[in-house]
Amino acid sequence: RLRGMLTPEFTVRRIRRLEPAIQELIDDHLDEMEAEGPHADLQGLFADPVGGGVLCELLGIPRDDRAEFIRRIRRNVDISRGFKARAADSAAFNRYLDSLITRQRKDPDEGFIGMLVREHGENVTDEELKGLCTALLLGGVETVAGMIGFGVLALLDEPEQKDLVFEGPENVDRVVAELLRYLSPVQQPNPRMAIRDVVVDGKLIKAGDYVLCSILMANRDEALTPNPNVLDAKRASVSDVAFGHG
Repeated sequence: RLRGMLTPEFTVRRIRRLEPAIQELIDDHLDEMEAEGPHADLQGLFADPVGGGVLCELLGIPRDDRAEFIRRIRRNVDISRGFKARAADSAAFNRYLDSLITRQRKDPDEGFIGMLVREHGENVTDEELKGLCTALLLGGVETVAGMIGFGVLALLDEPEQKDLVFEGPENVDRVVAELLRYLSPVQQPNPRMAIRDVVVDGKLIKAGDYVLCSILMANRDEALTPNPNVLDAKRASVSDVAFGHG
């Protein structure tokens, strides 16, 4: 049911509405980097604020709240911090989402939460809205920021691939697609349960068995593409699973 509610919110037309705001966000942070001179912090000045800022724009989080909101998210997923500290940030994060959803119920805007409230009303509960927001934010902020940073590093390590970007904008999509396959930003194996008996590589996995699925290893499978451990944006298009499947 929730997937059915979400799908219309991610149409190309709706996402394109965000393009001007996203472009403005990117331009602002590129200007900040340029102002720093020849040595600038890509991660701190661009990747982190852009990665989180785009999701905040999607959800309709006010700009004045974003820096603190993103900071809370990052602290919440930082496993180097103690449990009590992370729990406190998680509680503050949830309180903010509660207040945001309350405001959107009263006066829905054009953001993701506002659209769901307008179109589904009481058919979507506050807890469901909070759960959807949490999944998007916790799953998207760090992965996008990390992908930008590691993507730039990978291109700097492979000058031929970097040069493709500057040869023409028509190459950008291919380079990004290959970086997603090669880096696979979501690398934490997620447990899955088999719903029926299945044989994988000669091994029987019985219904009810749990398996750990590695997106990185799937995208580096030699059955998928030749020389999978090489970054090559000129390779034939492949059906990778950087964003999962289905």
